[in-house]
Amino acid sequence: MTSANPSKDDSRYRVDTIHATSLEGNPLGSPVDRNIAIYLPPSYFDEPSERYPVVYFLHGYSGNNMGFTVYPTVEENPNLPVMLIPPAILEQIDVPRLPSYQQFDELVEKAYLPSMIFVQPDGSLHQPNVFGTKSPTGKEMTKGSFYVNSPNTGNYEDYILEVIQYIDANYRTEAKRSQRIIAGGSMGGYGSLRLGLRHPELFHSAIGLSPADLDIGQRALGHKLRIPIYNALFGPDVTAKHGDSIWGDIMDTLDLIWCKERTLLASIKRDDEGRVVSFSKEAGEHIRQGCLTHILEKLDTSDPQGSGLPFIYLSCAQDDEFGLAPGAEKLHQLLDKLGIMHNFDFYDDPKAKLSPHILGIAYQVIPSLQYCLLQAAHEEADG
Repeated sequence: MTSANPSKDDSRYRVDTIHATSLEGNPLGSPVDRNIAIYLPPSYFDEPSERYPVVYFLHGYSGNNMGFTVYPTVEENPNLPVMLIPPAILEQIDVPRLPSYQQFDELVEKAYLPSMIFVQPDGSLHQPNVFGTKSPTGKEMTKGSFYVNSPNTGNYEDYILEVIQYIDANYRTEAKRSQRIIAGGSMGGYGSLRLGLRHPELFHSAIGLSPADLDIGQRALGHKLRIPIYNALFGPDVTAKHGDSIWGDIMDTLDLIWCKERTLLASIKRDDEGRVVSFSKEAGEHIRQGCLTHILEKLDTSDPQGSGLPFIYLSCAQDDEFGLAPGAEKLHQLLDKLGIMHNFDFYDDPKAKLSPHILGIAYQVIPSLQYCLLQAAHEEADG
């Protein structure tokens, strides 16, 4: 049974701590006590008999118990510290589109967004980036779990299921499939789609914003991550060093999760110009087992509506700097081929050019929630 430390006050923006039994004895010694950031809607305390749909939002790589995706205000969000960004750069960002709890409140009160409970678990491995890389604000960057069960890292898929049990037991949720949505961006987008496909009985919708799928090959292994906003702020040398350290750490983490005994990185051979010319196909195949397209291909989709799968909301920037656009498009094509209901937004957003990945995900949070929550509400009303 999960033990917990719920917030004692009546704040609607709160952080609970649970003792996750699913993470006990994990091989890395990662924390078992986990913070969960929770947003409660404006009417939560005023209407004590009301129950609410729940959105579980999974954060991306490098996030942890102090690095969620959505915060009470835009100014408090350390992932995009608007107060520290020079005005000439900040004016290139559409700040009103960045999600916050206050914005949720405004949209709910105007009936643009259904009342909901919004839950953000901590899916970090709490292991440091292998290069010791820090964020622009000086915070230590940490490895991500990809929300999977692994004998090498721990049972993070089970942990998310445990979080759902905790929220249903401690908050006034509509504790049923039709009123439960799982969502996330980047690593969290991968995790949300994977959990949705593997546990279709739990979720009405699964939202994958620029999902970090695991289709490992020469394109991914040779990818040079360069985040444009870093170049604008710090110049090309810092941008290259930072991008290489993040990408290298992600590859190291994939090895750790999927094929610790037969690591991929050690097998990579490069030419004089640093291009990948060969790697262990066997090690790459271990990682590919977790690929969303691989999971989909193994599903029984012979029944109508894809065997009761959740509705899939998929989006990605065409110029995603993490190189995730081809994987998202491939996933869309496979969903089409299998006849699985989904929405695919393959966009080019001028206001996201400083980081098509980070800003693109941020801008998509509210539209994706509006789409899926309203769809769920209409289906519930229709019976």
